[in-house]
Amino acid sequence: MNGELNTRQDVHMLAGAYALDAIDDEMERRRFEAHLDGCPSCAQEVAGLAETAARLGQATAATPPPELKGRVLAEIGQVRQLAPTVARPQGSRRASADRKVGARVAAAMAAVGLVAAAVLGVLAYRAHTELEELRSANRQVAAVLAAPDARLAGTTERRGVEGTVVLSRSAGRMVFLASGLQPLPDDKTYQLWQLTPGRAHPAGLLRPDEDGYTAPALAVSVPGATAVGLTVEPAGGSAAPTTAPLLVMEMPTG
Repeated sequence: MNGELNTRQDVHMLAGAYALDAIDDEMERRRFEAHLDGCPSCAQEVAGLAETAARLGQATAATPPPELKGRVLAEIGQVRQLAPTVARPQGSRRASADRKVGARVAAAMAAVGLVAAAVLGVLAYRAHTELEELRSANRQVAAVLAAPDARLAGTTERRGVEGTVVLSRSAGRMVFLASGLQPLPDDKTYQLWQLTPGRAHPAGLLRPDEDGYTAPALAVSVPGATAVGLTVEPAGGSAAPTTAPLLVMEMPTG
């Protein structure tokens, strides 16, 4: 009996890995799929984790900063083109002067090229660093989603704001994302909170896209937190909530 119970628990713990297509063993995958057909709780959990993983993939697709193209074109526009050359007798003074002018232009062109290359190198390095930071954060999010004890909960408020939270107590982290959020002015931001009895702990700032979706936000789980909340705060965030919550939802259990 105990062996059968442990087997069921082991299969249930594969929900996160299955949602991320991270089960390499074919027999283990088939065993979980057979279990999935008769387990509504696992089916719901896989669906929620798969949606979260899809949102994570969208967040990972980073594009170069929009100002990069403008800066490149600006640098190119500052590079002078060589004037067309006219063939002259090799021995003339004018030909000698033209050669000197051409040498000066070539040197100036080389200097401009070096400056442009340096500027572009700095911009490329910054873009690469930002992309690596994004990838690192997303790897941490994926680790929470694939954790054996990852649990998911969701809710929809009357105002149409929907929240989803995935919690892994073994990893000590949670992932939160929301939809249905309205755009805010530049001096306002959405702020996430972890709620313990009598206190709200800041858990990160969120900025939705044009469709009202936020990228998955990763936060270290606060011991004793039983719920998460979402409020509108001044840009930069607040030490404590200053407005009524748009959303409050219980932490996943189990």
